[in-house]
Amino acid sequence: MTQESRFTGGHQDSVLCLACSTDGVLASGGESGELCLWSVEKPSLLHQVSGLPDADVTSVCFSVKHPTLLCAASVHLYDSRDMAKPVHQFNFNSEEINEVTFNEKENFLAACDDSGEIKIIDFEGRKLFKTLRGHENICSSAKFCPKKTWGMVSGGLDQNVILWDFSRGKKLKISNVQDFASEDASVSAYMCNPPLVHSVDVSGQTFACGLGNSVIQMFKLEGKKSFRHTGTLEGHSQGVSQVHFPQYQVDDKLVSAGNDGKIIVWDLASNQQSHAAGSSKEAVKDKGAAGTLKSQVAQSIDHGSKINWLTSGCVKGKKLLFVADVSPVVTSYSLHVDDGKGDV
Repeated sequence: MTQESRFTGGHQDSVLCLACSTDGVLASGGESGELCLWSVEKPSLLHQVSGLPDADVTSVCFSVKHPTLLCAASVHLYDSRDMAKPVHQFNFNSEEINEVTFNEKENFLAACDDSGEIKIIDFEGRKLFKTLRGHENICSSAKFCPKKTWGMVSGGLDQNVILWDFSRGKKLKISNVQDFASEDASVSAYMCNPPLVHSVDVSGQTFACGLGNSVIQMFKLEGKKSFRHTGTLEGHSQGVSQVHFPQYQVDDKLVSAGNDGKIIVWDLASNQQSHAAGSSKEAVKDKGAAGTLKSQVAQSIDHGSKINWLTSGCVKGKKLLFVADVSPVVTSYSLHVDDGKGDV
């Protein structure tokens, strides 16, 4: 993992979120209602919008089917070719939105917020489809399950992970991540760094949760209505702010970032195989009933600042990881993923 570019001159305050389109445009949202679009191929500022309502732009996402369509929290829908004004605005959330995301078919858009609710929006009909209520506190992250037509996973500051059937607004399973804490975790450590769920990401049947107590809990979807805990990744020294499955790779790599400024690429495939002699000593042991699993740290880098958001993209054949931190600058790294065509 090597640094590629720095995107500067667009934001005045911290960058809070990122998204990369399939045609090589990077969107960054920040404090004070700042929204910027950048060219990735030749790092430069394309558009700048300031003073959006609701103070902060906390999440952005692009359409894959229509790469010029951009959703920005609160929730504004833009055409990236003309950022003068939004083409539509959804006004269904009552409190600050923490994440917006499309489902695979892009007929639904989800927006989770500080009230703990998740609004499921009929994107084609431009109307509210369902309101999911299950979190007792802030819902920090919500992702659709690509392998389940009506599936969604969410996590919140109530320490709960919920699997939903969003067509019925029904909770299929709830797990408190504190149930998977290590046996030697002290009460004082829990009080200082409780396992609040800050980030959730899904890839195939696997999903990951980044927690405030510096660990990542791994789960696998099972059947139509359940999931099971498969392992605990330990590599960060402070809270895990982001977990991200890169868009362009196989399902056995996970990227995490934390308040410690560290970025880790995890080799999940090593859960099913023994480490060769001389491999990384950083590993994970499962605390659940599934047995002992191990995951190798494939790559690690000290970014140097508390990280707010990660996203990825493939531009002109180059696999990139984009990082937003507490500064006004966005950084890109080349991410060497072992997909059978090169080295990790």
